[in-house]
Amino acid sequence: MHIVVEHTITNPDVFFGLAPRVAEAPTGINALQFCPSMSKDRAVCLWEAKSVDALKGFLEPLTAKSSRNTYYAVDSTKAFGLPIKKAAA
Repeated sequence: MHIVVEHTITNPDVFFGLAPRVAEAPTGINALQFCPSMSKDRAVCLWEAKSVDALKGFLEPLTAKSSRNTYYAVDSTKAFGLPIKKAAA
């Protein structure tokens, strides 16, 4: 499922230093898009995970000192522009 996370960034230095740790997400949790604000106090991310709870379990400990997060599952029947999985070759 696709999940959006809205980050209210409280410590930009810490938050923007987390990229290497995000790249080490467990199997089944994939960061697809990262859209930070120019002011660096907000960001919106698109993820793919089995559930919101699974993503929270990974992200909350990681970002606890740098952002407050709001999560929601995307209604894929109404959304447009979502990444499309390619069939295995």
